[in-house]
Amino acid sequence: MGYQEGQKLYDAGGKGAAVREVVGGGCARRSLGAGAEAGQDRGAWVKGCHDGVGDAPRHPPAHPLTKRESDPRLLKDFRAWVRRTEGDTATARHAGRVFTVELTGPDYDVEVSTDYRSRAKAEEFAATFARWWDADDGPGVARSLVILDARDRRIAARRL
Repeated sequence: MGYQEGQKLYDAGGKGAAVREVVGGGCARRSLGAGAEAGQDRGAWVKGCHDGVGDAPRHPPAHPLTKRESDPRLLKDFRAWVRRTEGDTATARHAGRVFTVELTGPDYDVEVSTDYRSRAKAEEFAATFARWWDADDGPGVARSLVILDARDRRIAARRL
């Protein structure tokens, strides 16, 4: 659950690695790349990474840490911004739901469910969403934007 990745980072960079990874959100961003290893609980993966990079004992959580909550206000605000800046384009209509995904500590991700099937179109959408994002829409620090297809499978990701 991320602990081994954190240990590798600690071994390669010592205490400096811990500061960069925890404060800079490296573990949170790395959790997206962990894919199936992180499973449905990216928050537990991030906690493990923090423990490993901090050279702390391995303490897997007793329960899932990731909290995924729908945020209709963010969706409404994004759609209104797109309409003001781009007119009535298809971009606003492709967004289905917006979620905040609390990982651990101050780190969270933003997920947007869309009807896209194409990675290229999803990446264009992510670029538009990232332009809109002002990073003050939740407690903590948003690290990544994840674009999901209609079946909630990740088709694109971008740093926020």
